[in-house]
Amino acid sequence: MRGFLILLVVVGCRRAPGPPASTGPAPEAPAMRCATVEGARLGVLPLTVELGGREVVFAEWSTPDERSSDVVGFAAHLPEGVTVTVSAGGEVFHTASPRWTHPRGVSGPRVHPVERITFCRLTAPAVVAAR
Repeated sequence: MRGFLILLVVVGCRRAPGPPASTGPAPEAPAMRCATVEGARLGVLPLTVELGGREVVFAEWSTPDERSSDVVGFAAHLPEGVTVTVSAGGEVFHTASPRWTHPRGVSGPRVHPVERITFCRLTAPAVVAAR
């Protein structure tokens, strides 16, 4: 009889599953906003690029010499939290700096002109308070 009572006590201690921890909508993941400069826009001043409600403003371009239209560097005013990806000669370079110059210099056989610059900014979703 005692064994039977113990079994009832153990079975009686089980917790029933409760409601889920959160009944609201799942939080949205931050979105990535990107903008690209390539082709005829490379080397153009003034140049402003829209980036998710913010602006990237180019201040200068670097070329190997005054006769060249090849871009090997730039300086831009970047909003906070912007990352930069530069494609040149099949290589990809990443930075968060507002100034970039080809790591191999401005001229020579190993220096390739910029083909594309991509600016990306992580944007948080809007927060809506629920009561």
